[in-house]
Amino acid sequence: MIDRMTVAEWLEYDAKYPAPTFFARPAWALALSQAYGSMQPAPLRVRVHGERAVIVPMMQMHGGALRWREFHAFPLGGYTCFLHQDGTLADEVRTNYVIAEIARFADAATIVPWPLGPQPTIRLGGAEHETAVVDLRDGIDTALSGVDGVFRRMAGQAERRGVVCAPSHEAGAVDAYYELLEESAKRWGLERPGIPKALIAALVRHGGENVEIWFARAQGRPIAGGVVFYGAREFFFWSAAMLAEFGRLRPSNALNFALLRAAAQRGMSWYNLGSSEGLPGVARFKKDLGASAIAYREYSLTRAPYRLYKTVRRAIGMRASA
Repeated sequence: MIDRMTVAEWLEYDAKYPAPTFFARPAWALALSQAYGSMQPAPLRVRVHGERAVIVPMMQMHGGALRWREFHAFPLGGYTCFLHQDGTLADEVRTNYVIAEIARFADAATIVPWPLGPQPTIRLGGAEHETAVVDLRDGIDTALSGVDGVFRRMAGQAERRGVVCAPSHEAGAVDAYYELLEESAKRWGLERPGIPKALIAALVRHGGENVEIWFARAQGRPIAGGVVFYGAREFFFWSAAMLAEFGRLRPSNALNFALLRAAAQRGMSWYNLGSSEGLPGVARFKKDLGASAIAYREYSLTRAPYRLYKTVRRAIGMRASA
C-alpha cells in the first residue's frame, strides 16, 4: 500500500505540481539532508484501494543499528501536504486514511499537516500549535487595511529615516545574514544561532527563486533581515534577525511591509509568519500586522516495539548517568 518515491520522481512531480507550501517541496528536504546527514528525503506514495494514490512529502531519519522506519514531516517547524497525483490536496477523509496507513507502516512518525489545507480529524497522539497568517486572497490593499495604525506609521517612519528593504542576490548574502543571526543570538544569551549556516546555504542552493534573503539597510549596512520561502500559494517568513541598536529605526516594520508586497506580487494567497509560542511580544507584533491565529496539530505516531526500545534506552541512559 505504501512505497517511497525517488528524489528524481519527486522533482519531476514538483515541476508539474508544486506544493502550496515550500516545506512540502523537494528543495526543503534536500537542504535538510545536506545540512543534517541523519535524515534523507522520503516522499511516500500511499495507494488507496480503487482510488488515486496520495503523495506525502517526508524525511526518513537514520533509524540506528536496528533500522527503525522513522519519519518526520517536517523538522524545524515545517509542514507536509497530502497531494493527489494531479497536485490537488486530499480531503479530510482521505487524509485521515493516509495517516492511519502511515501509522501502520512506520515504526515512528511525526506528521505536521499544512495549517492552511484540509485538516485531518483522526484521533491520534500529538500536540497543538498555532501560527499567524495574513490573508492575501483579496489583494494587497485589503491585507494592508488590517494593519494596526501605529504599526503602519512606524513602517512609514522607517522609510522616511532611510531604511531600504530588498532581497539580496549577492554572493555574500548568507554570510551577511548569519552575522545578524549571531548578533541576535548573543542578545538572547545564546552561544550560537539555532539555525546552522550550512542549512541557510543549502536552502539558497536548492531553493532557487523560491528562497530569498532580505535585508533592511540603513547607514550603508544591513540592520535587519530574514529568510523567506515561496510555495505555490504560501509565502513563509522563516527566520528573522535584527541589530538591537537600530531598533529605534523600526526596520522590522518596514521589512514586513515590503515582504507583504513581495508576496502579493508573486500571487501568494497567504503570508505565514510562523509560530510565536512562548513569545507574547512577537505574537503581538504579528497581530498588529493584521495576522490571524490559525491552529494546527502535530501528530506523533509510534508502534509498541519502538516505544519499548525508547523506554529501555532512556532507562539505560539514566542508569549510566547515576
